[in-house]
Amino acid sequence: MVTTRWARAMAVGTVGVVLAMPAGPASADTTAYDDPVGDSTSVDISRVRVVHRDAVTVRVRSVVPLAAGQVYTFWVSTGRGPRSTYHVSFRANSGFEGQLGLVRPFDRTPSRFVQCPGLRARADIFSDAPVAVRIPRSCLGDPSRVRVAVRFDDEITGDVDWAPERRTFGPWVKR
Repeated sequence: MVTTRWARAMAVGTVGVVLAMPAGPASADTTAYDDPVGDSTSVDISRVRVVHRDAVTVRVRSVVPLAAGQVYTFWVSTGRGPRSTYHVSFRANSGFEGQLGLVRPFDRTPSRFVQCPGLRARADIFSDAPVAVRIPRSCLGDPSRVRVAVRFDDEITGDVDWAPERRTFGPWVKR
């Protein structure tokens, strides 16, 4: 009887230890970083979140409401040489052509376009949802890691905001 109680107590204690263990490598596929608030007026990025799983999804929050005339540009680097950066650019509430360009870092003129079924972009001035882009990993050559840079432009005021900084990629996000 004592042995049975002791065995039950040990089993319960073991389960408690297992449940309390922190997440391992499975959590290495997401990162978020903040951008300084107030470094731009009409387009002010506050937070970028990158998820690297079966697709690379980037969500961007701004402290100012989205508006017409804003352009959202994303660069995704796979770190596989000078021609391993991909570019997506779009405007809020406009038709998204779904073009993924292969570029040199921070260039806007693609050397070629990559066919990418499943490429999605969202920027809705009538919603509080973050600006987002989703790129299937297969379109990027199935990289083991990526890093992202984001630029918001306001074509009306001329304001620009970069995250994390001007012409700088954020941290690597492993899959």
